[in-house]
Amino acid sequence: TVNQPVTPTFTQVAAICSGGTFTLPTTSNNSYTGTWSPAINNTATTTYTFTPTAGQCATIATMSVTVNQPVIPTFTQVAAICSGDVLSLPTTSNNGYTGTWSPAINNTATTTYTFTPTAGQCATTATMTVTVNQPVTPTFTQVAAICSGDILSLPTTSNNGYVGTWSPAINNTATTAYTFTPTAGQCATTATMTVTVNQPVTPTFTQIAAICIGGTFTLPTTSNNGYAGTWSPAINNSATTTYTFTPTAGQCATTATMSVSVGAPV
Repeated sequence: TVNQPVTPTFTQVAAICSGGTFTLPTTSNNSYTGTWSPAINNTATTTYTFTPTAGQCATIATMSVTVNQPVIPTFTQVAAICSGDVLSLPTTSNNGYTGTWSPAINNTATTTYTFTPTAGQCATTATMTVTVNQPVTPTFTQVAAICSGDILSLPTTSNNGYVGTWSPAINNTATTAYTFTPTAGQCATTATMTVTVNQPVTPTFTQIAAICIGGTFTLPTTSNNGYAGTWSPAINNSATTTYTFTPTAGQCATTATMSVSVGAPV
């Protein structure tokens, strides 16, 4: 009897990821023993040859074990945020790998995060740096002091380009501290400005002495406390008259009056 050599059969070894582990069986499914060559290589796809132990009527057999190279997970870059804003990182990459990020999310400082794929996926780690901007304080040119009742307005855009609103409502009768709140979506903090509202001062004058009809007198165009202006009506040296002093515009002063007595000759 002359037997024909039998080919050993094996269950195919599953593909591995580079650096993973696998073994090759030393006994075939149909019970032939032997050895494999070359030595196991877990970094590259390799075809191995099984040589049956001498004395068995069996031929050599081969098996190719696929070694996949790890893939780098890819992600869409997370946009920069403002300190304190909500921040989240995706747990699945654009190319389908799941995993976790470390360190813990920090929404107050720029941080580089590392993505570690869940075990069993042929993927490497990946990193992403998320920029966290610190809020900027809007700056404004100080609004000059006004006189009570004058027009007052506050700019809705800061010198450094931030838009927003002021509170409380504008008050042109009293010194008030206003708070500027930037419109949402701008990385900016609130700012404050105090606008001084001066109360009008009454000009003071030295009383003009009484005169006799036909006498002369003048009314000063500058008050004792420094306010300039004009008098009305025109000077009348024939009758006692009350005159009104109107300060020149731009001075925080009220009107003032003075009565000049004009006596008849005795």
